[in-house]
Amino acid sequence: MKICLIQPPIEEYYSTTIRNVPLGLLSIGATLDRHEVTLVDLRNSKPIPIEPPTEFKKLSPFYRPKDASPFGLYKRYFRFGFRDEEIIQTLPRKTKIFCISSMFTSYSNIVKNLIRLIKTNISDSIIICGGSHASGNPEDLINSGSDFVIRGEGESALIKLLDHFENKNSDYSKIPNLTWKKENSLCSNPQIYEQNLDSLPFADYSITGTPKYFINKKQHAMIMISRGCPHRCQFCSIHQTMGYKYRTRSVENVLLEMESKIQLGFRSFDFEDDHFGGNIKTTNRFLDGVIEKFSSYDLSLQAMNGITASNLDKKTILKMKKAGFSALNLALVSPSERTQKDLNRPFGTDKFVKTVNMGVQAGLFVTAYLILGLPGQTTNDALDSILFLAKLPCLIGPSFFYLVPGTETFNKCQYENKIPENPICFRSTYFPVSTENFNREHAMTLFRICRILNFIKKIPETDYQPGNFQIEDNKIYLKKDLSGKESHFYLGLALLKLLFNKKKLYGTNKKQSGFYPIVKENYSNKILCKFLDTDWQVTNPITNQNLSKKHLIEILSDFS
Repeated sequence: MKICLIQPPIEEYYSTTIRNVPLGLLSIGATLDRHEVTLVDLRNSKPIPIEPPTEFKKLSPFYRPKDASPFGLYKRYFRFGFRDEEIIQTLPRKTKIFCISSMFTSYSNIVKNLIRLIKTNISDSIIICGGSHASGNPEDLINSGSDFVIRGEGESALIKLLDHFENKNSDYSKIPNLTWKKENSLCSNPQIYEQNLDSLPFADYSITGTPKYFINKKQHAMIMISRGCPHRCQFCSIHQTMGYKYRTRSVENVLLEMESKIQLGFRSFDFEDDHFGGNIKTTNRFLDGVIEKFSSYDLSLQAMNGITASNLDKKTILKMKKAGFSALNLALVSPSERTQKDLNRPFGTDKFVKTVNMGVQAGLFVTAYLILGLPGQTTNDALDSILFLAKLPCLIGPSFFYLVPGTETFNKCQYENKIPENPICFRSTYFPVSTENFNREHAMTLFRICRILNFIKKIPETDYQPGNFQIEDNKIYLKKDLSGKESHFYLGLALLKLLFNKKKLYGTNKKQSGFYPIVKENYSNKILCKFLDTDWQVTNPITNQNLSKKHLIEILSDFS
């Protein structure tokens, strides 16, 4: 049978390109070796600037297309992937079965449009959807034209469904994880999980149509060592697709997959587990195996989906560094012990601080992620969290709270009538739950403060020279012959000088006629004043040097 696996485009202000590897589809495709399988990655295309949705007009005061400030937020809105007319031309006409990945509810409108395009242009097509959104709301996709939805893990379910097609068997009642319509009634079979992950084939990057993915010029692949997460963080929905039971592959099986991909030229691997490091003994055995078998290949290893900080110790972190990790991505969410307890977070702040320091001492670049605008969070709590991370030797990774159906937090917001009507407004860039006590202006101000502090963290490692910028008549002039990196740095210093002198938050538009026009940003004066009136310090993530607010102001005074 001819089967087409499709990753849809997305429309957004930004996209983390390297996180777009369609691991789920490549894992599914690996199980279909007796069929003729192609992959169409509709996201693998040059971004196209487009107009934001009507609902996003209220974001225009914060996201400026001409923004040139180092502290700026998002700028333009893009279509990341093929346009409709290109999709129509790309669809394989001789293929009947199309499997679409529908990962996020906030982008489900694009999936529904893709279903429409396929049905319109290939009349006898059969569409099967899977992914996080499909798992959480299968009825939405069925009502939009999808013939079947596979909830949760799809390997076994899809094989059995295809067998039914071949045998012309229309009794789907025994196929696990399947949702379909029968006589206008929605039918859903019980959801099961793969218990022996070693029995599954490795994600197949050689499927026809699969592009090559690279990080820093190294061919890149995603791998999952485990599935499921035992923690029950209130804002997380991973249980809908992977369940709460933590299941791991054997170390030998993972190393075998890495070895097979290394032989094909892969040198970069991202472990996309939702609970990477969940079993510390297994993690250490795995790292030992990588060090022993692959140390001569100069591998780059990442765990960009996050690492379970609660289990990390000095020995494990040193092994990570030796194995090929260069960074630690750690999710703090909030340093408030009360908030962590309310959200069912699995570890405390003291442990987090120790883990950050151990990572830096091992030579790893640490980024600590926190969420701004969690229901119940105050702006004071959020600013305290930001200043808490500022003094640690890590980059601050802010993320706006966003709505994920199927989570406890979503259900609570729904009960309190705080859910936007259109799911495209669920996403982080929109800041969907804006209240009087924590509104969009508050959130954007806090996000800019994170950008400002991350910029200040770089100052101790920079050899700055006074006289490289001037501020005159609401214009910033930079010294000629500066490199792009130098221009970015001195433009930031000029804006910092304005910030501390005038107690106002400024940005710039793009350079014109030798200067950068100064623009007053939209911000919360209350939050900015508290930030400026508070004594704080930052720590550089690389050199571990400290820089106090007082010392920063002294540095800025050297620039006339």
